[in-house]
Amino acid sequence: MVNTYKLEEKGERPWGWWRVDEIGDGFIKKTIAVNVGGCLSLQSHKHRAEKWEIVQGVAEVTIGDKVALYSSGQMVEIPLGSIHRLKNAGTEQLLVKETQLGEVLDENDIIRYEDVYNRNKMIFVADMDGTLTPARLPMTSEFAKFFEKFVEKNTFFVVSGSDFKKVQEQMPSNVINKIAGLYCSMGNEFYLQDKLVYQNEFVPEPSLLKKLEEYRKNTKYNGELFGNYIEKRQGMINFSVLGRNCPQEARAAYKKWDDIHGERKKIAAELSAEYPDCDISVGGNISIDIVPHGFGKEQVATKLREKYPHEKIIFIGDRTEKGGNDYSLAQKLLEYGNAQVVAVNGPDDTLKFLKEIS
Repeated sequence: MVNTYKLEEKGERPWGWWRVDEIGDGFIKKTIAVNVGGCLSLQSHKHRAEKWEIVQGVAEVTIGDKVALYSSGQMVEIPLGSIHRLKNAGTEQLLVKETQLGEVLDENDIIRYEDVYNRNKMIFVADMDGTLTPARLPMTSEFAKFFEKFVEKNTFFVVSGSDFKKVQEQMPSNVINKIAGLYCSMGNEFYLQDKLVYQNEFVPEPSLLKKLEEYRKNTKYNGELFGNYIEKRQGMINFSVLGRNCPQEARAAYKKWDDIHGERKKIAAELSAEYPDCDISVGGNISIDIVPHGFGKEQVATKLREKYPHEKIIFIGDRTEKGGNDYSLAQKLLEYGNAQVVAVNGPDDTLKFLKEIS
């Protein structure tokens, strides 16, 4: 059984709010409050059936092609897979006690068919390195050809740990000019086409820079090391023991070694304990991203949700697991709600997903 809800978890919605009151084996119970004139989307669920008890107000309930009014004290059963909708048809706030029943209970288990708040419109955002492009390499011609057409028809943002100059090396200019916006350096710079809209500033403590020098000096990796190992980007630091000026074969060799010895994970854990005001995560194949609180990729989630308060946001990334540099963005979007996180293992997975939904 899968249950992603938490007791007393609450979600704000354009029609009102919901709160989790009880969690049990195969069920959860919610309170749903629908404002006067409020209307939930016409929807269905793949994994759960529902029961509604009207506590206060008048509810207009649609199930399939039937529409009926229900008042305080009445019960409604929503069978698994049925298309349904709940609307406040009265002059006071509608309160409903909802029981969800199923082996998978997840707020994102919603298929929307109609929505007065436009939440069935999809906004896409994706990581770049390892998601849209091979790590530190240009986007393939096959991917670019499809992707250019996809972003012409869809609202698509790209978020990268790299600076704008590096993004230009990896993404074709015709793609950059057609996406809805580009967040560089973990979201600390935002570009519309090639125009900088805003940027954040970060001045690291000298002790942090000294610590990074020590990690470089004392690494147990016995391969050749390269230059540009402390890269100061806008609003962040990207640190690589190996050095970012390494050739691809050295990058592959270090990643293979690090997968066994876990050097980056150990460094990130130690730095996190010593510098609690910073968010430190493993990024890409050879590096560690260091940003002050609020300067990580999660800031992109906040900015997108402010711009698109009701639309569904789909995030695609290759490092969405805890400790990865896509994790904070993925979790923040899920926290806001009406979001989907697609974890991929490379551009081939991303291309497959985009083709399936296009």
